[in-house]
Amino acid sequence: MKTFHIVGAGIAGASIAYHLLKLNQHVIIYDREDNGQATNASAGIICPWTSQRRNKKWYRLVKEGAKYYPDFIEELEKLTNQSTGFRQNGALCLFKDDHIQALAYERIKGKQIDAPEMGQVLKLSSEELLGYHPSLTTDFPAVFVEGGAQVDGASLLSALKQAIIKLGGEWVKDTINPHTLDGQIIYTAGAWSHEYASHPEVRHQRAELLEVALAEDLQPTVSPVVMGLGPMYIVPTSARHYMIGTTHEDTTSFDIQESETARDYLFTQVKRYLKATSLTKGRSSIGLRPLTDHNLPYIGPSGELFVVNGLGSSA
Repeated sequence: MKTFHIVGAGIAGASIAYHLLKLNQHVIIYDREDNGQATNASAGIICPWTSQRRNKKWYRLVKEGAKYYPDFIEELEKLTNQSTGFRQNGALCLFKDDHIQALAYERIKGKQIDAPEMGQVLKLSSEELLGYHPSLTTDFPAVFVEGGAQVDGASLLSALKQAIIKLGGEWVKDTINPHTLDGQIIYTAGAWSHEYASHPEVRHQRAELLEVALAEDLQPTVSPVVMGLGPMYIVPTSARHYMIGTTHEDTTSFDIQESETARDYLFTQVKRYLKATSLTKGRSSIGLRPLTDHNLPYIGPSGELFVVNGLGSSA
C-alpha cells in the first residue's frame, strides 16, 4: 500500500486525507498549527451560484463542491458525532438598486438548470426581505437563494481531524520538510507554501472578520447568510451575534494582531445593513488567505511535490 504524506492541515489537506482514508489508503498528515491558518478564520459561506466569475473550470469545481457538501457533512457528523456548524438557511444577496437586482435575479436564476441543488431563487420586495431577516434595513433590494449555506471552519477542521484519526490516519503536529519524505507527497501549506515549493507562486492577503452583537435582534431563528455590496457579508453565529467580513489586505507579513483600523472599517460597514440602534464590537478573527495567479486554485505538480493551494473562497 502506498503511503500518502500530506503537509498542511487546512481544509485542503484535511479533506484530501479524509477521502484518501475512505479509499483505504495509508495517510499521514502533518501540521505545525501556524496562527493565521485561513480555514480557522473563514466565514464558511457556501453559495457559488451567485458568483460573476466567468472561469468555467472554477465554476464547475465550486458548483460540484456545493452539491456535495450536505452529504459530506451528514457523513462526517455521523462518523464523529461532532457538529461542523453547517446550516442551510439560504443566502440573501443585496444589490445597489432595483435595476441591478433585476439583472442579478435573471443571471442567478439562469443557473438553476445545471444546478437544481441551489433551490428556489426569489426576487424579494422590501416586505419579503424583512420576512427573511427582520434586522436588516430595506435600503438594498435582495435576491434569496434557497440553497445557500454556511459552515464553521474551525469546527469543520476539528471534525475532520477526529474522522482522520478514527479512520486510521496519523495526525502529526510537527514541522516537516516534505522533500525528506518517501511516498506520495501532497503539499497543502496555504500562505506558507513558498517555504518548500516555488511553483505556483503564492501570495497572501490578511483577512479580518469582526463579531458584532445586536442589543435587540428581531430575528426569531438563525438567519440566512447575507452577501452585501462588494466583498461584505454578514454570517450568523448565534442569537444576536454575527461575523462581519472581510478586509482584503495584500501583505508579506504573517502578523495576525487585531487592527483597530480594520475593526472600525467593518463596524462602519455593518451599520449600513443592520437597523439595530445598538451594536457592540466583539472579537476579531484573522486569517492569511493564499492566492495564486488570477486568484484561481492550483492543483498539480511542483517538482516532486503535488501541490493544492489558492483555494480561497473555493473551499
